[in-house]
Amino acid sequence: MSRIQTNVAANNAYRNLSVTSQGLEKSIQKLSSGFRINRAADDAAGLAIANKLRSDVRSLQAASRNAAQGTAMLQIADGAIGTISQILDRMKELATQANSASIGNEAGKLDAEYQKLLAEIDRIVNTTQYQGKTLLNGSFGVTVNTSSTALAASNVTGITTNAAAAGSYTIASDSSSATLTAATGTQIITGLSTGSHLNFSKFGITVVGNANLDASALNGTNITLGATSTADFMVSSSGQYSLGTGDLVSLSAVDVRTSTLGVSGTNLNSQSSAQTALAAIDTAIGKVNTAIGDLGAAMNRMDYASSAVATMIQNASAAESVIRDADMAYEMTVFTKNQILQQAGTAMLAQANAAPQQILSLLRG
Repeated sequence: MSRIQTNVAANNAYRNLSVTSQGLEKSIQKLSSGFRINRAADDAAGLAIANKLRSDVRSLQAASRNAAQGTAMLQIADGAIGTISQILDRMKELATQANSASIGNEAGKLDAEYQKLLAEIDRIVNTTQYQGKTLLNGSFGVTVNTSSTALAASNVTGITTNAAAAGSYTIASDSSSATLTAATGTQIITGLSTGSHLNFSKFGITVVGNANLDASALNGTNITLGATSTADFMVSSSGQYSLGTGDLVSLSAVDVRTSTLGVSGTNLNSQSSAQTALAAIDTAIGKVNTAIGDLGAAMNRMDYASSAVATMIQNASAAESVIRDADMAYEMTVFTKNQILQQAGTAMLAQANAAPQQILSLLRG
């Protein structure tokens, strides 16, 4: 039948051409972006899964950087503690030499070197740092124990530490001055007024208070820093954040100060003193070797963690790619098909639009 009001063939060709044009636009979008999923409508469930995988990958990449930085930090500590071990070897050599009657009046010369070596150990300990944290004086990872009575003093809001060593500290104070005493010495700060923070910079400890803090309220209180604290490194991202069985690798605080090693105060001034020093040095060497073992074990764990995380990053990225990324060969095939269909549809629409022209021949008859 010949009609001019409604061109069914043209409408059908137009509908098919519209569908083909939409498919061609999607193919162009996927080919230009490289993604199979460019909006939620493309694959809502797939997009949700891909987004979760992408989040996991980014978290794992951060964990990998944590492991690398942790390894770098431990290598710094390992190098310094290796030097301390060599110093102890030399000290034992000097003590052995001094522990002989044949040394005569030369003991003083041996002790002079011995005392300088003791000072060098503490200097190395105090200067071995990573991003402002001292690594070998027991302060890395220490926390303020809740048993510290200074925390309960009036108007005290907290206690902060910066490279502070583990141990117990006692405060003696009045309204204008305060003295902090530890096994390694004391520090006095003066000129305090109401609201002043007590910054004991020598020990890396600051008592923080509000505007009403009166230093005299701290008289007789103590600050205890955890001696068995650990430094924790997040080296994975499974969502298990407990120590030992989860994503965290912990390292016990390392303390190789001469006072902790037990060699502080020893000397070679006499044969009996040299004997005492030898016994103390043997104990110190054992403690240093234990610390070296702990550092070595931690570095090995970091290396294994880095290897495992690298594998997880690779596999999670591959899983995300399967869902999110476009198969370029397949999309090019679809694009070519739609391109041909669009050209054919355009041609057929032109033919369908020309068909009603035949009615004019009937009208001219």
